[in-house]
Amino acid sequence: GTEASGTSNMKFMMNGAVTMGTYDGANIEIVQNAGEENNYIFGAHVEDLEKIKDTYNPKALYEQEPRIRRVVDTLVDGTLTDGGSGWFRELYDSLLKGASWHKPDNYYLLQDFLPYCDARLRANADYRNQDAFAKKCLLNIA
Repeated sequence: GTEASGTSNMKFMMNGAVTMGTYDGANIEIVQNAGEENNYIFGAHVEDLEKIKDTYNPKALYEQEPRIRRVVDTLVDGTLTDGGSGWFRELYDSLLKGASWHKPDNYYLLQDFLPYCDARLRANADYRNQDAFAKKCLLNIA
């Protein structure tokens, strides 16, 4: 229930873009009209998130999954720089510790990260078959 796509994704769709996103908001309508097989939907559904909202522990995901830890750590290990603004540290802390105005990983980013990676790999593999990928694009326009 937090995807901020609005109708922008529908505008992309009408211009031939396939959608890579969570099953939320306008993406639900896109999938209903163009088919999930013609888009790349990943992550938990809203009703799944409702079930885990009281027990969700992003710190546990971070500690248990090396790929998540590697990516999140780039925010604070010097791999990336924010020019000393502290924004990356704030983002890191908001994912793992929360903030005064929200719980840790309020948008379930770490929950959806591995499914996102899988969807991205599927899209990359599908793109190698240009005719089949073009068909996905055309079905999104139609």
